[in-house]
Amino acid sequence: MGSIKKLKNLENIQDLLTELPKFAYQKKLTKKLDSKQDDFTYETILEIVLWKTNRFPEVDDELILKINELRKGYNKNLADHILERLLNSKGFDLPMASTFLRFIDPDHFQIIDQRVYRIIYGENLKLPFSKLKKVDLYNQYLIDLRQACDVYGVLFSESDRIFYLLDKHSKVNKDQKIKY
Repeated sequence: MGSIKKLKNLENIQDLLTELPKFAYQKKLTKKLDSKQDDFTYETILEIVLWKTNRFPEVDDELILKINELRKGYNKNLADHILERLLNSKGFDLPMASTFLRFIDPDHFQIIDQRVYRIIYGENLKLPFSKLKKVDLYNQYLIDLRQACDVYGVLFSESDRIFYLLDKHSKVNKDQKIKY
């Protein structure tokens, strides 16, 4: 094996090391993963993947209680509150938040994404910066999506998947590029 080459500009590495800030990437999750002593589980694997991609969501127990409350019965005010809380949580924007809502109650919520949005509106999704405008956009999207389901005879609870596939595998929007 070859010897280690001296790295350019690191002649004074000891001085540089003393000046480094403390490692602060995904603090809570890093601490949890660093201190893990028991067996890895599927959850551990997912946490590592989310750590690496910097997509680990941070939600508190109160929000989880509200999510479970919404699962027991649809309530528009509670749904909007949860959507706002998700949008204020690390790791969430409207597509991810709507994904959570869809799995909470697919009869009332569907995923908003580029492909389905293009099928419904014929243009690319442009997310507003304001969280309240995102809530308004999502609520209007659900109204319009339900109307499209009625017009085309698509079951609302499956509409995000059906319209996604329609956009992906048909020539409907081939001239428009997906913007991620």
